[in-house]
Parts: sequence; structure tokens; C-alpha cells
Amino acid sequence: MSVLWPIYLYAAFFTLRAQSAGLYESDGRISVLTAANFSDFVKLQPTLVQFYLSTCGSCQNYAPTFRNLSESVEGWRWAVKLAVVDCNEEDNEITCEDYSISTFPTFLFFLKGSEPTQVGKMLDDVTFRKTISEILVNKQQYGQLLPGRTSSNALIIYGPDINEIAMLILDVQSKTPVTLQSTFAKGSRFGVRNTVGKVLFDSESIEAVKDFLTKNYQTGLKDLSDAATRHPIIDVGKEKYPPTFSMPVYAADVVSSLQDLLIHDVGRKKVIGGADLDALKEFLTVLSKYLDLGQQYNEEIAYLKKKVDEKLEIQKQEWLGLLAKVTLSTDKVQYIACRGSKPHLRGYPCGLWVMFHAMTVNRYIQGEKSGITDGTAPIAHALNRFVPRFFSCGYCAFHFAKMTSNVRLGEEDIYPHRPGEKPPFPLEVPNPTTLPAAPKSAREEVLWLNTAHNMVNKRLSGNPSEDPTAPKIVFPSPEQCRACWSKAARQQVAVDKFAAMPDKTDELLAYLVHHYRPSSWRWDGVYVSFEAISRLKSVADTFSTTDMVLVGVTCVCCSAALAVLFALLCCRLRPLRRSHIPLPTTA
Repeated sequence: MSVLWPIYLYAAFFTLRAQSAGLYESDGRISVLTAANFSDFVKLQPTLVQFYLSTCGSCQNYAPTFRNLSESVEGWRWAVKLAVVDCNEEDNEITCEDYSISTFPTFLFFLKGSEPTQVGKMLDDVTFRKTISEILVNKQQYGQLLPGRTSSNALIIYGPDINEIAMLILDVQSKTPVTLQSTFAKGSRFGVRNTVGKVLFDSESIEAVKDFLTKNYQTGLKDLSDAATRHPIIDVGKEKYPPTFSMPVYAADVVSSLQDLLIHDVGRKKVIGGADLDALKEFLTVLSKYLDLGQQYNEEIAYLKKKVDEKLEIQKQEWLGLLAKVTLSTDKVQYIACRGSKPHLRGYPCGLWVMFHAMTVNRYIQGEKSGITDGTAPIAHALNRFVPRFFSCGYCAFHFAKMTSNVRLGEEDIYPHRPGEKPPFPLEVPNPTTLPAAPKSAREEVLWLNTAHNMVNKRLSGNPSEDPTAPKIVFPSPEQCRACWSKAARQQVAVDKFAAMPDKTDELLAYLVHHYRPSSWRWDGVYVSFEAISRLKSVADTFSTTDMVLVGVTCVCCSAALAVLFALLCCRLRPLRRSHIPLPTTA
């Protein structure tokens, strides 16, 4: 029975997650695949498949690029297909697991007679076209793209660059009734000849050969695609009016993101060991010390920490088995303040940021109560070790590693090892002046994380992953906390919303502590006992449920005493009313 626990956990977890809206629709150029049609589809002909997460910011930003790239190979569908799989969908989870998909987006080229070939993320159509054609040629997927394989009633395209010829054939074959073949020829010229060797056209330009074929051999038949199916570019506009209030922190956002983190990201790794395991242990340590979710959830986090601390290596099924034993991973919790205008917007990353902020604030509050300042930043270090290794969005993971690189200890690596994933920038030692100053205390840790979060907001502002109904801003804005901003800073941000940061640190700290402290949270939609909420909402843990009951009893007694007093007064006044003689009336 214990072997089935991970399966039950996955089933339970995915039923809790809001139905995700994929980033793509089948439009004739890109096919949306599911577990039901995946295997049959990729067996039919060579297929380049993008595995993505609809909740991944990097995947959301890349979607418009991939659609544009698909247009550059629109005429190639007779030879190669483009497809996508959303690993955020419950039905696709096993497919993504079968191909060990752990970073997003990941691209696999499925070919006839060979194992899938992994390719990197491509951003321009020149690279995209060249990569696909080279793979088709090198893997010998089509005889007509290979030099020297001719057939009767064919046109032979010759020249010094086989890949250029292959791209030409891929472009025009679907509209040409005659079979096009490829052959290598020394020199610098490209041309067309028939099967008996007669040269029909010759030029130094491959584009000239393409024009010759278009004018003389293409039939005017249309490709299967239609311009009307292309995705229109929708300009959602800019938010001109920043929010004037701060949404309260909802415990549901924290719990939901923690569920997603533990099951969806940590649970995606087949084996956790070495530096990854060290990072997980460190993260669970700060999680158990500084995230207060009520007694039951706190005890479950402590249980996970204890079990993981005992391990030298954890298999995926073993990790999911541990999660299946705690209600934290199975309670039905949905995003509230972090819910986006579309299912793939905000949600998980929003909830993570809230959780991280709450941890730094709780550590600060604990230090204030105890009077202890140890001069360290354990949460910042744990995030630097953990997020780059486990966060499913690789683009975000590398950027986070770079931004937090100055909180490393000793000779720790700057960047994570994420096999099969191309970093979004050269992996160089960051310029320290571009990073938020490394924190050395609980107070600085609260301010550091807010600065880091605002830097991320600035970098992602205007990207497709930005929710148009919740545009990226500096938090808190002058409208949300006027006291946090100097006059000069307010004037700068009025011109450019990212030109300045809140610079009155004492006021900013007070605002952040008030906003993220557990006593300010809303507990709607979370399975936490009344006792736990009462404790979390208490001031310095001095006002307990017992105190609340005593206050209620006192109020009842006072009310009863007032009622008795009122009754006595009424009794004393009645004789006076009976002895009252009315004044005589005049006739």
C-alpha cells in the first residue's frame, strides 16, 4: 500500500490546482499534445516538442517567440512538425516524467529510428531553421535531403552547402509537384539540373535558385496553413495608476505555493543528493524556524526536516511518500490575493515571494523579542542555495543565483548545475555594485529581500509573464507608504516607476514588518484551528484563547449587573408614578 502513496498524492494534488490554461493552441503550425495523442503523433514523422510549464515565467515570455519561429518553418510541415506539451497539466505529468523533464522549457527532437535529441532554446529564425535542417540531414530522416540519392522525374539541387540546400528543399517542396533532390558540388555555385545532367539554372546565390523554382515549378497550391490562423498580437496597454492600497497577506497563498514547491519542483527530481540535498536540508531548516503556519503545519514541516536530515540521498518516490503522510501537501488550498487574471499568471511565484518575505519578517520579530542579533542572514543564504537548484523556471533560477551571489559562503558555486539547460547569460562573476548589499542581520535581511524583489519586478516589467491587471511596480509604492519615500525619491518615481526605491529605511522596515507579520495575515480558505489563528494573531503571544474567554465572561457578568441595577431603579420609580395626581382641567 505504501508504494501507492505517491500516486495518491499526485492525484490529490493535481485536483487541487486550478485548471491551467495552456500558452498555445493548435493552429496548424504548432500542435498541442497530451498523453492521449503524444506517442502516436511523434511516431508519424520528425517532431520538435517543447515541454513547458504554463505557470513558468520564462515559458510565458518565450511563447510569442516560439509562435514567431513557427512561422519561419511554416512550409516545412511536410517534413517536420512542431508540438508543445504543458507539464503543468495533470494528464501530461507521466509523459514529462518519462522523458526526465525537470527544467523548462525543454526541447526534444523526436526522430525516426533514434532516441530523442535535446536541443537548446532558440531565439531567432536563422538559428531555428538551421538547427532543424541540420538535424534532419545528420540523422538521415529524408533521402531527398541527403546528397547523391536521386530518383527519376526529379530536380537535383546542387551546391557546396548541403544544409543550405536542405533548407531550400524544405521551403519549396510542399508547393512543387516535382521531387527535389540534394547533391554536393564543389565550388561556390548553386544550381538546378535534371536527372540526365542538364543544367537548368546556375547562380552563386541560393536565393536566386529559390526564385527560379518558385517562378517555374511551383503550382500555386497553398500550404495547409492560413494567415488568418496566426495569433494576433494583443496590446494590453500600460497601467497608468498604481495601486493605492496593499492587499493583505493571505495564508492560503503561502500554503498553496509551498504545496507547489514541495510536490511540483522538489518532487520533479528523480534523485536528490550532494549539493542539492544540502540545499534542501538548509531550506527546510529555515522554513521550520521562521515560517509560522499554525501548530499542525509547523509540526509537519518539522517532520519533513527530521526525515530529510537523516538521508544521504532521496529518491523521487521516497520524497513523494514522505509528502503523502502530511496534510500540508493534500489540503485543498487555492490562491487568493496571488490569483492571476489568467490561470498561468502570478499564482505560484507570487506566493513564493510572500512566503520568503514572511520568513524574514518573522525572524526579525523573533530577534526583537529575544534581544538577540547574531549578525547572520540564514534565510538569504538558504534561498541562494535552494531556489537556483529547485525552481522549475531555469531562466528565473539562473537570474536569482546571480542576483543573490554575494550571500554565498566561502568557495560555494555561484551558479547551479542544471543538466541540459542553457543559461540565459554568460556565467561570469557578477559585478558587486549591481547586486543588493548582502545582509548581515535580521533587519537587513528584511530590507535586502524587498530590494531584491523590486529588482526582479523591474527586470520582468513588460514581459508576457506580467499580469496586465497587476503590473510590476516598486513595492511599497509612494501611494501605499508615503512615509517610506523621501520627496526626491517620490519625484523620480513619478517620472519613471522604477527610477527609485523607497529610501527611508526605518519607515520601510516598519511597513514591511506590519504587512508580513503573522498577526496581519488573513486565514480564509486554510485548514487552521481557531486556537492556532488566535495564537498567531496575538500580540507578543500574551493574549491567549483563555484570556479571550475570560474577557467574554467578564462582559456577560457586567451586562447582568447592569440589568439588575436597571430593574431596581424601575421598581423604585413605580410608586411615584401611582401617587401622581393630574392637574384639574378647566371647563
